[in-house]
Amino acid sequence: MIFSRTKGWIGVDIGTHMVKLAQVERRGSRVELVEALSIPRQEPWSDTNDGAADIPSSLEIQAALSLGTRFRGRDAAVTLPMAVCDVMTCNVDGDSDTGRRAAVLRELDAVYTNTQGTREFDHWSVELPSDKMGRNDNTIALSVASSWASRVSRDLREAGLVGHVLDGLPLAMARAIALGAPNTKDLVAAVDWGHHRATLCCVKDGRPLFVRCLRDCGFQSVTNAICKSLAVTADEAQKLLREHGLPSPAQGAVTDLQGVIEEVTREPLDRFVDELSRTTTYLSQQRRSLAPAKVVLLGGGAAVKNMASYLDDRLELPVETWCLDAAASTGARDRRLQVEMFGPAIALSSLAWDAR
Repeated sequence: MIFSRTKGWIGVDIGTHMVKLAQVERRGSRVELVEALSIPRQEPWSDTNDGAADIPSSLEIQAALSLGTRFRGRDAAVTLPMAVCDVMTCNVDGDSDTGRRAAVLRELDAVYTNTQGTREFDHWSVELPSDKMGRNDNTIALSVASSWASRVSRDLREAGLVGHVLDGLPLAMARAIALGAPNTKDLVAAVDWGHHRATLCCVKDGRPLFVRCLRDCGFQSVTNAICKSLAVTADEAQKLLREHGLPSPAQGAVTDLQGVIEEVTREPLDRFVDELSRTTTYLSQQRRSLAPAKVVLLGGGAAVKNMASYLDDRLELPVETWCLDAAASTGARDRRLQVEMFGPAIALSSLAWDAR
């Protein structure tokens, strides 16, 4: 049998601090990473995001396309950070997708009565048994202000790309989990540990069944702690975390620098562990159908050396770092790419196959 070889779209993961692009290629049943680049924002978005919809991402996208010599084609899919999105779980009736969509729209209109402008949204069925409190929510809705959708559409167009899909981050995370472990039947708690927010999604069979943003757990609190204590820049703090990282219980030996990093980041790491543990404990006790078998880390926090083993020693669930089966592909070899940062962008690239 001769396997087909098909390139995906260019996946564009727009973040508050970085803009990440990735493109994958399918060779039969295998998915290989062709190219991936992250570009720091010229103007990072603030915590409040006031006026951030007026800050373009087109220059960062153009820079990535210019530096990434292996990107091919103009078709793209894009996602926005959860910092500018809202997620809502609800119970809606309807025998058709049109009917359910209309019901979700009514729910959104009731919640956002005092906001200016329209919203774009997507929704998907979760079909879970009732929890111990008697709730039987059957739908998750993810929405964003229409001004954001218009902004990213312009950004792609100005960068010379043709945008086909504005995807929700939870959906991209679920697809990334399915790509990284295509045969798993377990329910997985995927955590995208981004600069401003840490987003937890319980995923099974490529579908997010539960979504929660962990309170005050953005990865910036970890880098800020290093900057303040060690008097280094944000870029230097990132370098320390990725090259030296945290003590690994499995390795035993701890370097002096790892001990210092653990000490100065103890407060934000404890907060992250507490929020993650509290969420997974709630699910195991109150929503057993959503109890995860393990935690999989994505995003900037996942790129910290030994982070998975460090958390694994402190949580009751096993913790892994996300990877793509074919992560040792050309782009990864050439740049020592930390592929765990590109899960959503890789998943966006794979949307090309759903469209064919």
